[in-house]
Amino acid sequence: MLTVSEVTVDFVGLRAVDQVSFSVGHEQIVGLIGPNGAGKTTLFNVVSGMIRPTGGAVALEDEDIGHLGPADRSRRGIGRTFQIVKPFGNLTVRDNVVVAALTQGHSVPQARRVADEQLERLGLASGADTLARGLPLASRKRLELARALATDARLLLLDEMMGGLTPTEVNDALALVRELNEEGMTFLIIEHNMKAIMQLADRIVVLNQGAKLAEGSPQEIAHHPEVVAAYLGEPVEDASDSEDADGAA
Repeated sequence: MLTVSEVTVDFVGLRAVDQVSFSVGHEQIVGLIGPNGAGKTTLFNVVSGMIRPTGGAVALEDEDIGHLGPADRSRRGIGRTFQIVKPFGNLTVRDNVVVAALTQGHSVPQARRVADEQLERLGLASGADTLARGLPLASRKRLELARALATDARLLLLDEMMGGLTPTEVNDALALVRELNEEGMTFLIIEHNMKAIMQLADRIVVLNQGAKLAEGSPQEIAHHPEVVAAYLGEPVEDASDSEDADGAA
C-alpha cells in the first residue's frame, strides 16, 4: 500500500533521514522504532506531505505522491495522529471530528453523521457535547484517532498513540488498533512502548541516526544484536506473547 524508496531529508547541517526504504502492505501493521532523534517523525512528515524530502520517493498503491501536499494525501486516504495531541480546545468533542469530516467534502449534516459514527466507534459518544480541552489524555488520544478516521483514511500513521497511558489504557488502545486492522485498516506506527509494539506489529523497521538499522518480525527485532545495542539495551523477552503491555524500553 505504501512504498518509501531511498528517502533522504537534509536540514541545515543535519541529515535527518538517510536513504530509508521500506513498504507497508494492505492491512498490515508496521512499527517504526528507534531512539529519540532517529528520524521517525521526520519520516512521518514526509509520508503525510508536511515536508518534501531532499531525495527519494513515496508511493501510495504504486502512485507517486511526491507532488501532493498534506490535504491531497489526506484525500487519497492517508490519515495521521500526532505525538503532542492538540484538539480544538474550545470546540466540543463532536465538532472537533466534524471539522475533520468536512475536509473530505461532506456537507455539514453528513459531517455530523460521520462524527457521531466515529465517536460511537471509539467510545467517546457520551462526551460528544463537552469541550475538548477538558478531556483526559487517553480520551484526547482517542479524539485524535477519531479525527483521522473521519477523513476516510485507509492508511493511518500513529505517532506514539500509547505514550503517557496507563497499562490498562495501553491494553485498550492495543485492542482498538487490532479491531480497526481486522476491519481493513492499514497502520504505520511510531511507538516507544516496546512490549506494546512487539505485540501489535506484523513487521518492525528500526531507525538509528536517520538510517534504517534493521527490519524484521517482532521476534527478530527483539533479539537483533545491533538493535539491542543501539536502542533496546537488552532483548525484549517474549514480547509478542506478553499479556501486559506496560513495559517500555
